[in-house]
Amino acid sequence: MSDMTKTLWGQFMTAFNEQMKIEGVPQMLTGPQPWNWGGKNPPIGSIPYQQVQFLNIVPASPLVDPNTYGMKLSFGQQYKAFLNSLMVTDGGDEGQKLQQNIINATQNLGTVQASVNVAYQNFQQQTGSTESYADWLKNEGIAVAAQLQQATTAYQNAQSTYDEYMKKLKGPITDAVKQYNDNLSTVVGQAGTTLKDQPVFQLSETPWSYIQRITNDNYGSDASAGSARTFSFSSSTQEWSDSTVYSEGELGGLFDFFGFEAAGRVEKVSTEHFSSEYDITFAFQDVSVVNVTPENWFDASMPSNYVNGPFMPGHSGFEHGNDVYYFGKGGNLARIVSQMIVGYRPTITINAGTDFAEEVKQKVSGEGGFFIGPFEFGGAGGSDSDKGTVKVDGQTITCTSNSNWGTIIGLGTNWIVNPR
Repeated sequence: MSDMTKTLWGQFMTAFNEQMKIEGVPQMLTGPQPWNWGGKNPPIGSIPYQQVQFLNIVPASPLVDPNTYGMKLSFGQQYKAFLNSLMVTDGGDEGQKLQQNIINATQNLGTVQASVNVAYQNFQQQTGSTESYADWLKNEGIAVAAQLQQATTAYQNAQSTYDEYMKKLKGPITDAVKQYNDNLSTVVGQAGTTLKDQPVFQLSETPWSYIQRITNDNYGSDASAGSARTFSFSSSTQEWSDSTVYSEGELGGLFDFFGFEAAGRVEKVSTEHFSSEYDITFAFQDVSVVNVTPENWFDASMPSNYVNGPFMPGHSGFEHGNDVYYFGKGGNLARIVSQMIVGYRPTITINAGTDFAEEVKQKVSGEGGFFIGPFEFGGAGGSDSDKGTVKVDGQTITCTSNSNWGTIIGLGTNWIVNPR
């Protein structure tokens, strides 16, 4: 990744954080995320799987990539792992033995998962494919998927045996485990199938009610009732940096700020000819903050009450030697998604010199999508088929969205336990 890409992402994060006034720590997206979960007129009370997939994460790096969901333990799984790691003294030797079985199965699953992740990443690098991790497991990765399923089943069996044992006990830790198990939900998959036992995060507004509100119940129209917002950055904008959240290495591993996608493959748009003097403006017909709250499977008092354990051997609250740890920078349960920032029909204007504008013009002359940070313009097909237009006039690039749905600009996240 070039220094210019790091600079652009850092400046975007600064503008997003300061001008949009988000809560807590900013979290960016690697690519476009249309906010159309559940579609129009979803059944009352139904939860689409995309909502779980997108929000049930532990924000651990500057960017979120929904295509990689499943490559790491989710927030719900990490919270359950935290509960499992607490030494249940009222369970006696048998309870601790079952806890150790879970820890062993979790470690084995982590080892297998890591090797599978490497195989998927190698596939992406070698082919340039945009295929999601879940789809890859069903196709090119089917051989390693069997190994992963075996390790997952062993973990689930160990967890199930422990959960059954815990039902006989009483105490705050055992109560929290029961609360988690009793409050998981069934959600609706993209093909209309149901998925059981999912840790759901509720939203203060659904995608459909959002569109109804900002368009005055006129789907497909401009946001006549929206709150227009604009934010921008330029070559003089300071890069976002907070060493208590991300290391320099993590900020150095960001995805390219510009890209071009066609036929399921992503190509870079080089910033070699990017002018040293530039400005980028993001104007939206509406920007809204959607609050995100975990359902009752999560007891927010447990992490703060048990930040110092007692833990099973090899586990700790904050970083300690080679222990598995849960809180603070890099912790398995460091932060939680608390807000989504949603925008409608953005227009992005880039002034970065005629050479860069000409390169973009050549790239988008055919059928394909032009990526700018977490946004995509041009192209055809996909879940949001009307992605808008890209026009080049001299050194000015103007990208206009005609989408009928909102798009997620970024996330606000909060620490589960304040870092030390």
